Amino acid sequence: LFEGSFRRNYLHVRDAADVFLFAIEHPEQLLKQQIFNVGLSSANLTKRELCEKIQKYVPEFVWHEAMVGVDSDKRDYVVSNARIEATGWKPTYSLDDGIVELIKLYQMPFESYRN
Repeated sequence: LFEGSFRRNYLHVRDAADVFLFAIEHPEQLLKQQIFNVGLSSANLTKRELCEKIQKYVPEFVWHEAMVGVDSDKRDYVVSNARIEATGWKPTYSLDDGIVELIKLYQMPFESYRN
C-alpha cells in the first residue's frame, strides 16, 4: 500500500451510472454549467481504512505499506457531495455492498466470464 494515509472517496459503479441517468432526466438541475462531486459521503476513507474494511470481510487479507519515496500525485482529500445530494440524488450502494459484490466476483470460477 503506497501513501496509505491519503484519503479517497469511493462510489459503486452502479451509482456512477445512475447519476448520469439522473442528470439526463433532470437537466434543469444538473446541466447548468455546474460542477458536482459524486461520491459516497460515508466513504471518505484513507487507503489504509479501506484495507481494514476489506479485512473485516476477508480476514486472511493482508497488505504491506510501502514507505518508499514520495508520490508525486498528492491527491489527499475529503470530498463533499452536498451539492449533488441537494438535488435529490443519493447513492444507493454502500462501500460494504461493493466489497461484498467484489468478493463474490473473485470467488467465481474463471469459466463464468466466457461468452
